[in-house]
Amino acid sequence: MTLPLLILRPLDGALQTERRAGDLGLQTVVDPLFTVEPISWSGPVAADFDALLLTSANAVNYGGDRLGDLGSLPVLAVGQATASTARHAGFNVLHSGDSGGQRLLDQLEDNRFRRVLWLAGEQHSLLDPGDRQMTVVPVYRSRAMALGEKAIACLKIETIILLHSPRAARHLVTELDRLHIKPDRHHVLAFSANVAAAAGAQWKSLQVADRPDDESLLSLATRLCQRE
Repeated sequence: MTLPLLILRPLDGALQTERRAGDLGLQTVVDPLFTVEPISWSGPVAADFDALLLTSANAVNYGGDRLGDLGSLPVLAVGQATASTARHAGFNVLHSGDSGGQRLLDQLEDNRFRRVLWLAGEQHSLLDPGDRQMTVVPVYRSRAMALGEKAIACLKIETIILLHSPRAARHLVTELDRLHIKPDRHHVLAFSANVAAAAGAQWKSLQVADRPDDESLLSLATRLCQRE
């Protein structure tokens, strides 16, 4: 039995996940819960910082022309997709962490990257920079939407749901409650432990990817489909 794979992340990322899932022979349904929009932002001066922290490829995709003023800064990227997008945009990626922004910061040498500029989403997780100076500049926002018709139709049968962020997990739970859709017949594959915590324990099954990337997430999906 092949269960459908419901992809709810914003469209640009969702299409990438869909392509990777298709290469593995997985059946997908794409119906984003969020749309990403750029935010007007004033450009910090690159000379005031030692590094640029990017926790999402959205910061590069929606950061606009001002990103060019920061091209001299080495990039600390969370996840291979973010690192690849930054490299494609001409940035020099020095560190690429696979376990979230906090772990990446914690693993940095104490005497390096003392002044960090984080280009983030309008709603972002809190990171503790320790004794580093960190300036957070929101450059994009993800606007939540109602659960779409394709997703609702998909959830009429047992489904594997991919969740890429805590906010997406919380919003999905709210939407299912609003629509009186029971979650206990569906499986959730979470991008990280934080995402899993936000999703709650009311699912038929809940698993967390070994690393915060699509490869790990889709590996779980493949094994789940084979088991079912």
